[in-house]
This record gives sequence, C-alpha cells and structure tokens, in this order.
Amino acid sequence: MLRAGFARVDITPYVGCPMTGYASRKGVSIGIHDPLYARAMVIEGTDTVAIVAVDVASLPAEIVRRIRSLVAERMDLGPSQVMLATSHNHSGPAIHRGYLGMAETCYVDTVALDIAGAIEAAWREREPSTIAIGSGHIEGIGVNRRHAEGPVDPEVGVIKVTSSAGAVKGVLFNYTCHAVVLGPDNVRISADYPGYTQSIVERELGGGAVALFTNGAAGNINTGHSADLSALGVPIPGRTFERAERLGTALAWEVLKVSQLLDGSGDVKIASKSLEVPLPQKTVPSLAEAEADAARKKQALERAQAAGVGQSELAKVTLDELYARLLVTQVRERTQAKTLTGPLAVEIQAIRIGDCGLVSFPGEAFVEIGFGIKRRSPFHRTYFVGYTNGSVGYLPTAEAIDEGGYEAIQTRFTSQAATMMEEAAVGLLDELQRSDAGGGGAM
Repeated sequence: MLRAGFARVDITPYVGCPMTGYASRKGVSIGIHDPLYARAMVIEGTDTVAIVAVDVASLPAEIVRRIRSLVAERMDLGPSQVMLATSHNHSGPAIHRGYLGMAETCYVDTVALDIAGAIEAAWREREPSTIAIGSGHIEGIGVNRRHAEGPVDPEVGVIKVTSSAGAVKGVLFNYTCHAVVLGPDNVRISADYPGYTQSIVERELGGGAVALFTNGAAGNINTGHSADLSALGVPIPGRTFERAERLGTALAWEVLKVSQLLDGSGDVKIASKSLEVPLPQKTVPSLAEAEADAARKKQALERAQAAGVGQSELAKVTLDELYARLLVTQVRERTQAKTLTGPLAVEIQAIRIGDCGLVSFPGEAFVEIGFGIKRRSPFHRTYFVGYTNGSVGYLPTAEAIDEGGYEAIQTRFTSQAATMMEEAAVGLLDELQRSDAGGGGAM
C-alpha cells in the first residue's frame, strides 16, 4: 500500500531582511504582508520521494546540498529522491547575495534546517493513501512577456493525495507563471499570487491539508508587464496585493475544481532519477573587462542625465548600464565558482508518480522548452518544474537568444543548451517509464 505524508513549516524572515528579485528595488523589507512557508510531501511506494515547495525565489546550490545531506542522514533518501522546488517569488528574502545584500547567516542556516525539518515531519506523517492525477486549464494569469501573441501554458496540473479514511491530505499543483504580480516598489514580505492560491486551497480542503505550488517553464511568462521596465523600476499599474489575491484566488478555484473530480488509487509506481548535464556557457569577458565596461556605461548614463535627453534615449542608456552591472555580477559569481569557462554541470531530475512524470530544471526555462518536453514525454501527463534544486538563471530558446532582449542578455548559456536540456529531460522520462521499480538513481 502506498503511504504519504505532508507538512508545512513557517520560514517567514525578519523585518529588515534584504529582499531579492529586482535590481531596481530600494531598501530592505519594512514588514510582513503574508507569511512564507516550506511545504513538504513524502510518498512511499515502489520507491520513496520527497517534494518540497518553498515560497522563495530560488535556493543556492550549497543550500540544496546541505538539505539533501540532512535528509540522507535522517531518512536515508538519496539526492535524486529529494526535489526542492521554489515558487520563484520576487517578494521574499535574499538567500543568494543580491542587489541589497544577503539575509543574515543565522536566517539562511535556519531556512535549510526548516526545509529539511519539513521533509522529516512529512515523513513521520506517512499513512496509507491513494493518489489521483488530473489537469485543468486557466486563462488570464500567465502572459508571454516577450511577444503579446506568444505562447503561454494554461495547464494546471494537480496531484491529489487522500488518506485511506477518505480525507484529502494534500495536493501538489503545477502552473507556469512568474510570481511577480508585486513589483520592485513592494518592500513587504509576501508569497505573491501562489501564496494566496496555496492558502485558499488549504482552507477549503480543511483538515490540515497541505497545498504545494510548483512553477513551470516560466522564463518568458509573467503576469503581464515588460521585463525591461520592471528591471528599471518603472511604475507599472496593477502590481498590487489586491491583484495578487485576485489571480491567486482564480488559480485556487481551478485547483479545487480539478481535485474534486479526481478518484485515486493506491497502486501507482513511484520512481526517481537524476543526472548532471554539461550545458555550454557563452563566453564572457574577464572581471576587469566587465568592470571597465560597467564604468563606461555608468559615465554614459551620467552624461545622458546631465544633458536631459529624451525619455526613450534615457531608458536605453539606463538599460545598458543595468545590463553591464548585471554582467559584472555574473562574471564575479562564475569566477568565484570556477565556472568562468567550459560547460556548466546542471542537474536534471525526474520523478514518476503513476502515469505522471515530473521533470525539473534549476532555472528559468522558456515555455517553448516545457511544451517540447510535454509533447515528447512517454507519460500520460507531464509537468515541468522550474526553479528547482539550485539556480542557474535563464534558459532561452535559440530563437530568443538570436532576438536578444533581457533574458538573452542575462543567460549564461549558448543557443545549443536548450536542445541539450530537452533531450536529457525526455531521456530521463523515458527511463522512468521503462522502469518497473525505479529506484533512486545516483548523481
């Protein structure tokens, strides 16, 4: 009999914590609008897997390793059996060193302990359960931010777990859209629209049920605004808590509608596998060259401001200066991590739950990549889980890199990387589909 358990742990940071998500944000957090959580699900059957949904932008690789190490010690689960997904929330704490600095070490350390603790708590709550899987559809939340008529993924994937007594223990749901209703002017901690969705689903299901949000291939999908204007901190109408609640509520009702129509089974295969794929990185200048270019761009911006140039010209010069600063940050990070040259080893992870495949990437893959994996997957349902097990930034399509723009400038990868990642992801799903008992593949 399949067994499953759920848990939820509060990870809300302190007031005054540096926030992440926007280079143009000014000032640390001044309050808490709504709490942040780490929500965990453990499923034990032919294999055992743990999935955590965390209300933060991303988890650094070193935190991922630490959490997995703690879980291995306490529950004997290998790395490929533990999926650490984040909502990519832009109104949470800076767990990486960011534009305003980084949260205090004591908080970052506590987050790692809390996430591992959430998994352990879910492990201890395991009981005989059934699982049901289905999909819904919602329009009006995700928008292609590069092309008004570009593709979006309206699918809402739902995995419902019910106890043998008939109570819903929890749901995991998957939807593709940046958690960025709230903009750089917001300096109050919030889980953005996914936080509202999770809270409403938990309230409506009752009985202590836990709802886990996982984001999709949302690299070019947000709630309807320009990434460039957002990066500049230009005020954009509609980036309010009220709109975040409205969108989160709409998504919650779709999750609840789908879950109500699902009947579960206790006879489903559970399996997990992962591998590291060497993805080619684009060539970047030396740190000295990047810093010199950033200094030149800063001087050009100062001259433009002094000359009182037009708004469009000033916006272009301001963006050039911002991108130059961001490149300095990327080069510095790659230098410190000793990944300045050569390919970057990136973890691709896949989990099988019955006739459903979850496949993850530690960054911001474009929606077209997610569609490609879904189309080629051998499973009846496939959900792409982005922002998982680390943070390697944008993964645009080759076409988007040729077009240029914010994500193409920001990415560390070449135009070949997207195809290589898609092939690796489909290969992992094929392996899980062919496997009878699965097992935790080593990394």
